[in-house]
This record gives sequence, structure tokens and C-alpha cells, in this order.
Amino acid sequence: MSVVVLPQTSLTAARPGLATALVALALGAVLGAGATNLPQAVACADGLILASLGIAVFLLTRIAERTDGLGAVGDTSYRAYFENAVEGIFRTTPSGRYLDANPALARIYGYGSVATLKTALVDIEGQLYVHPGRRAAFEAQMAAHDHVTAFESQIRRRDGSTIWISENARAIRDWSGRLICYEGTVEDISERHAAQDALREALAEAEEASRAKSAFLAAMSHELKTPLNAVLGFSEIIKSEMLGPITPARYREYADDIHASGTRLLAIVSDVLDVARLSGGAITLNSRPSFAASLADEALSLARLTTGDTRTVAIHAPEALPLVDVDPQRLRQALTNVICNALKFTPPLGRIHVDVGLEIEGGVSFAISDTGIGMAPEKIAAALEPFRQLDGSLARRFEGAGLGLSISKSLVELHGGQLAIESAPGRGTTVTISLPPVRTRQHRRLAG
Repeated sequence: MSVVVLPQTSLTAARPGLATALVALALGAVLGAGATNLPQAVACADGLILASLGIAVFLLTRIAERTDGLGAVGDTSYRAYFENAVEGIFRTTPSGRYLDANPALARIYGYGSVATLKTALVDIEGQLYVHPGRRAAFEAQMAAHDHVTAFESQIRRRDGSTIWISENARAIRDWSGRLICYEGTVEDISERHAAQDALREALAEAEEASRAKSAFLAAMSHELKTPLNAVLGFSEIIKSEMLGPITPARYREYADDIHASGTRLLAIVSDVLDVARLSGGAITLNSRPSFAASLADEALSLARLTTGDTRTVAIHAPEALPLVDVDPQRLRQALTNVICNALKFTPPLGRIHVDVGLEIEGGVSFAISDTGIGMAPEKIAAALEPFRQLDGSLARRFEGAGLGLSISKSLVELHGGQLAIESAPGRGTTVTISLPPVRTRQHRRLAG
């Protein structure tokens, strides 16, 4: 019988599991070889069993060593994260006491240390939250969902000052479903709330300023229209010599000028009043079924009367157009403003035409096209703003307060439609007013 002797090296000291396995394997071999009173097969089996047990002991030892190492590393990493996190981290009892907290939470709440926080802050509902019932709302969300996300609250710090926080938390339960505690994170969002408050105040001030402006314009427009009506009335009497001949005759010319200027000023005041009412939401629609082609024809007549331009303007409209449910006065006003601009900015030899048609979606559109001076595409947005003339030269050549397109756009949008402009310098302009399908009806004659 031979005995295998393992050399003494650092193997046994460095890896006790491997040494144990080798010893077991050697012992199995020895027992197997020395068991002369047993059958050879049984002796070999005993040796193999002992060797296998040795290998199993080795593997289990290695796994235990590795697991212990990872656990120690993981716990160290977690505690480092917990202690150095920027956000506050907490664990509280359902009754409102802190089981654990990190330094960041203590700083957010104004405490010098975690121990001080845990000792002093023993009633979260009564001591922490500013608004009564906030803790109850927290618990209700937890009961319903087992978590809360971005739960914003105003809280009291230790010195009595208040801040806004946002909490993300979850409920921790045991195997039976019993609530053990809450754990989560806290973020100080006071700066964000201050910015939101400042924005709300600025918006409120802007809205108030807009209302004040609209009220001022409406009041001034009303006050201006009253004396203007008197000026127009008396100048009309004078220029028509209703009460007898006027001498010298030049006085009649002056009366004509007074009447013309008063009429133009009244139109401007009316436009300013409309802008004020539109911006204040004071205009409501009185919709009824109307013929689209008739509205275009009436708008052209009004535009000619306003501008004094009697040139031919073609109106193209198919006979089978459906009726449109609109406020005829307001839509006619929008069309008149656009046609006035076309007449104003188109030279005498230029062409203007109005196309009324049915769109693919079922809505009705009015396209007013001209071959006038046009404008650059980048100036279209400015042309749609109130009180905007595109440049000084145009302001001198063409009269107006720059309100027509802005009013037309607002009136069309009030109907749920859109006003679009296509234009190029020297190549004319096309303004398209599109009404949505809900504004159309099947063509039929108006009853009565």
C-alpha cells in the first residue's frame, strides 16, 4: 500500500476549501486501497463518495466566501450612497415617526444632524406639513397604490420657515400584507415653486393690463363715436344744403371734406372698438344659414363704397354651394376688409377676383386674389398683427390704421375657420378664408 504525501505549500493556507477537498480525495484513495477485507468495487465506491463529498465541501466554501465578500461590498456601497445622496432619504412608521433618515434630509428640514431630526420630529402630520390633511392624503394614496410620485407639499423647517418639497415613496409590507413602514426620497422644490408663482403673477398682471387696455379702448371709442356722429350728421346737412343754399359755394366743399374725414375717422374708431372687443372676448356670433356667394357680393359692394374704387372685380362661385352657418354681419366684415386691401394695394390696371368654392373636407372657402404690390413672405405675420403698417412708405402712401387683416383673422377664427395669406413682392397677394365643414349645410332655399 502506497501513501500519497502532499507537499506543504501555501495552498492550504490560501484556499482551505481546496485543501479540504484534496485531503478528502486522498483519504478516499487510502481507504479504498486498504480495504482488503471488502470487495474491490465497494472499496472504490467508498473512495469516490468521500472524494465527491470533499469536492462539494470545497465548492460550498468558495460560494460562501464570495457571497460574504459581495455582501460586505454591497452594504458598504449602499451606506455610502445613503449618507452622501443629494436627495433626502427616509423611512418612517405609519404613525409618523422617523425610523431612519440621511444627512441630506436633515439639512432640507433644517436640522443639524439625523439624530436631532429623529429626536425632535416625532409627529410628521402635526409638525411637518403646513396644510392640515396633507399626511392623510399621503396615506390615502399609499393605501390605494402602495406608492406616491411627485407628492408636493409645503412643510415647516425647524426654524419655522416654510419650503416646498416633492416626495417619491413606497409602502413596505411583510409577507402577510401588513404595513411596516414607508420609505422614499425628498427633494426641495422651493425654487421651482417660486418661479411658477412669479410666472403666474406676471401672467395675471399681463392679463389685467390687457383687460385695462381693452376697457380703455372700448370706453374711448364709445366717447369718440358720439361726437363723431354729430359731426357727420351736421356736415351731411350742410353739404346737401338741406336748409337752403350756402354762400359762398366753397363752404359746401369744406362740408364735403369734413364729412369725408369724419367718415374715415369713424371707421378707424369702429375698428379700434372691434379690436378691443375681440381681445376681450366680448363679441358673440349670431349665426344663421347664409348664401356664401351673396356674402362675397355684398362685401364687394361695401368695399367699393369704403374705398371709392369702382373697377370690375370678378366673383366666381359654383351654383351648388351649400349654405353656411355664420354670422353674416361679421363674416361680411371680414371679407370687406380683405377686399378693401386688395383694392387699395392693386394698381388701376391690376386684376382682382374672388373665388368661392367647396373644399375637399366639406368646408367653404373664399379666395381673394390680386396682382398688386404684394409683400415678402416674412412680413405676412406682421401684417396680421393689429396696428402694423409694413413700412413707413406704405404708411404714407396708403391710409389706414393697420387693423383690417387683424380683425378679419380674429372674426374668421371666431367662426372656427382660418385666414391664410400667400404673397410675393410685385406678384400680388391671395388671402384665403376657410370655414370648417361644421359651418356648411346642404344647399336649400331659406324658408320665408
